[in-house]
Amino acid sequence: MREGRRALVMVVACAFVPRLAFAGGEPEDSQVPCCGGRIDGYRNHTMQTLAHCSRAVRVQYRESISIVDADKLRGCITTGMRDSRSELETALHSVRRKLAREALRGYQASFENALTGIEPTHEEAAAAYDQRQISLRHLLAHAWTRYELEER
Repeated sequence: MREGRRALVMVVACAFVPRLAFAGGEPEDSQVPCCGGRIDGYRNHTMQTLAHCSRAVRVQYRESISIVDADKLRGCITTGMRDSRSELETALHSVRRKLAREALRGYQASFENALTGIEPTHEEAAAAYDQRQISLRHLLAHAWTRYELEER
């Protein structure tokens, strides 16, 4: 039992070592770590845009899918695409690695597919619409994970 406690103390102590190393200020090479604020802001913007535009579609299970306001939905999609592209350009300035920039552009492409996919197709069943939305969100999550892996 003592060995287990020692191992636990070592793990906890090692978890705080990186924080203690930088407690005095900047990292040793005096470079600021990646500007995560721009990247996080971009991702938050895309997620909020998807949520906002999705509110324009009303899914009535076992009945039909209706668009609350078609013009508002199309305007939301157009505005979301335009704004996300400008947010992407800002975010790309803080990405150092070429493969990570390509992955972030891939995320933008997946986001645009998900955003345009919010609009239901003609006579689409509610279950098919839900399945399509789940698939698009899944692809979006994979694209973000690819960016995170490339950024490391």
